[in-house]
Amino acid sequence: MASPPLPDSPLDAVYCVGCNLKLTLASLCPRCGGTVMFGSSSDAVDLEDDIPDETEALVGTVLDRYHIELLLGTGGMGRVFLARHRDLLRRCALKILRPNLTRRDSDYIGRFVAEGRAAAALVHPNVVTTHAVGNADGFHFLEMEFVAGRSLQHHVANGPPPSVSEATELILEITRGLAAAHRAGIVHRDLKPDNVMLTERGVPKISDFGLAKLIRDQDEARLCGTPHYMAPELFLGQGAHTGSDVYALGVCYYQVLCGRLPFTGTDLRNLHHEIVTSDPAPVAHPSERVPLEVVSIVQHLLHKSPEHRPADADAVIPLLETVLGAIRNVGTLLDEAMTDDSSLAVEAVEDDSRWVLQASQPNGRRQRVFVELSDPDSLVLIYSTCCEAV
Repeated sequence: MASPPLPDSPLDAVYCVGCNLKLTLASLCPRCGGTVMFGSSSDAVDLEDDIPDETEALVGTVLDRYHIELLLGTGGMGRVFLARHRDLLRRCALKILRPNLTRRDSDYIGRFVAEGRAAAALVHPNVVTTHAVGNADGFHFLEMEFVAGRSLQHHVANGPPPSVSEATELILEITRGLAAAHRAGIVHRDLKPDNVMLTERGVPKISDFGLAKLIRDQDEARLCGTPHYMAPELFLGQGAHTGSDVYALGVCYYQVLCGRLPFTGTDLRNLHHEIVTSDPAPVAHPSERVPLEVVSIVQHLLHKSPEHRPADADAVIPLLETVLGAIRNVGTLLDEAMTDDSSLAVEAVEDDSRWVLQASQPNGRRQRVFVELSDPDSLVLIYSTCCEAV
């Protein structure tokens, strides 16, 4: 079956927002991993013909109140540096807009400031905090919270696979951060594991609102995103919305569970065809059975029709909370239940399909309590024996 044609508009040209490399419709970006923007061909910029970027020489210098220590990364709108605030003596991430881009497009500063204001409106434990927006010496910048950790993408690609319950807890926390954005009227538009940072304690924080769009803004001349995380309707020329963020969340959930993407087309046309017309491979964890309740949620988030997906991240939270309560490891639940009770000394030992608790009470009495799962009814059986049978 031939791939359906891409619409003439707005998909009439493609360029990468990660590095601004101009692409053809039949290709993904070979330079920086495939982030694309659809828009008019006049917007396309090939950085190989670009003039030198003044931000390259900033490491080791002082900009305004920031001492710039090292380069952390490069994005479509600018570079992110590790910096130290001169007055507050704290480390921060400083995102600096490329000055040469403002010469090509006078709207860049406005979009950059809008990004900062949108991000600064979000104060949530699962969102990277934006502290300030400013300009100095001809450079426009955002001061952001520095997260000393690694991306969720790095964790998935290089770490041991998280358990189903761990994956669900991660996605639930990400969903809570995304819900805060949606409540503020902001669509992220490029949610993916690369844009989720994990703190040293494993807390996920959504970053990079560089493509974020206020819902009330009706200008849909540009359609942005990373192809593998884009909802079917975006490939058909519809505008980004909270439901397309929910789809991207579903792709993240699938990827964290399975260790792979649901659709893996090697060029844009094939990927477009797969996402719009095909079902993803079944959800399968590398080492454990995935409960049907989890599979059902992933399928719900990845539904082709936005009308049949949760409307926004707030609608996803109760779904994940419910399934998480049903699938969490019993041993973990027991540890949490006993942690706050200092009057009991409890040792839990897993014995085949049940847990044996050896409880020592303050009066010296010891008691064994057995905990078992009952799969058919999703019940936890807890019982004890009073004395030996005679």
